[in-house]
Amino acid sequence: MPVSRKPWGVPGEEHQLWVVPLKAGQKPPERLTGAPGKYKVQFLLSRPGYPLTAEREHKFIDEIIGDSHLAITKPLKVRKPEDAVVVVMQATGHGQQIAFKGLPNDNGYLGKLVAEEFYASSFQDAETLAYQVISPFLSAWSLHLDIPVHVETIQVTDLQTHISSLRVRTPPFEMTFAGGVTPMLTDDFCQYASLYREGMNSNSGFYRFLCFYKIIESIPHRRSRTNEAAKQAGQQVRRFREIVPSTTNEILALLKEVYPWRAQWDALALDQIVPADVRGQKIGWVREKHLNPLRVGIAHALLKTGEIRITLDKLEHIQQVNKWLPLCRVLARMMLRNEFPTEFGLAMKPLIFGQ
Repeated sequence: MPVSRKPWGVPGEEHQLWVVPLKAGQKPPERLTGAPGKYKVQFLLSRPGYPLTAEREHKFIDEIIGDSHLAITKPLKVRKPEDAVVVVMQATGHGQQIAFKGLPNDNGYLGKLVAEEFYASSFQDAETLAYQVISPFLSAWSLHLDIPVHVETIQVTDLQTHISSLRVRTPPFEMTFAGGVTPMLTDDFCQYASLYREGMNSNSGFYRFLCFYKIIESIPHRRSRTNEAAKQAGQQVRRFREIVPSTTNEILALLKEVYPWRAQWDALALDQIVPADVRGQKIGWVREKHLNPLRVGIAHALLKTGEIRITLDKLEHIQQVNKWLPLCRVLARMMLRNEFPTEFGLAMKPLIFGQ
């Protein structure tokens, strides 16, 4: 079932699509969390950089076999009845055995991993459990065979209600150059802009988070340096009171300033950009309370000297990063806009909320 439409929510970030089968007169469920019971989970593989669908098209994957660099059988045109066509793996998680079938595409490469039936308490539990037990295999194959093993999307189906969820990433907007004269680009601004572009170009949630977080972390240090230089020169120092907006109108006002080309935002985007538990809080508090712990965990895994003590295969780590990425990205834009108003093309006043 293809779904093709304009981007919803925050362009470039991860979302979920749902299929809810309803009989005539039946009302949809109020919450799509799922109930305890049997679930099916499918992992669609693809070669990094070669997605299986068009950018603005999302498909549920029941009838789709993906692709990888891992050959598990002969190509279909030379495949014989006695040739193996399925790889079967047994994994243990939360006290139960979960069987996965690895299915080949027509060229004989592993394209999908399917757990046909196992017990879970909810959609979230089913996805987490299945990912937890299969991801070590994917990482081991990548290491042993020196190949990427990329999961393009995950589909979870409640076998009792036949409701399905699918992870998707909405595409960025297609843009034109802004009108007017191009502002002067200073070296300082270009350093930050290059890091922002790195984050936008990457498909890795961990790396994108580190790029946007580094901007948020670095700008206060730049302000301290430039304010000290201003003091020494007898000039006025700059003070910023940057607070996460708390009301819908304030959030919309912020988005209008940092995304001036987008006139409308849906409720999904507003909830995704500013989680309820940080509305009205100072950016410094949000950084230390929510963003820095994630940064520390990622940095310890990738950068800290010594023995590796954390795994990036845990779905809860990925989901935490995906939760905070939209806010992290918007706060980076907000602080850059305040810090470099000329480079943004206008002599703008700082964005201040909560007064």
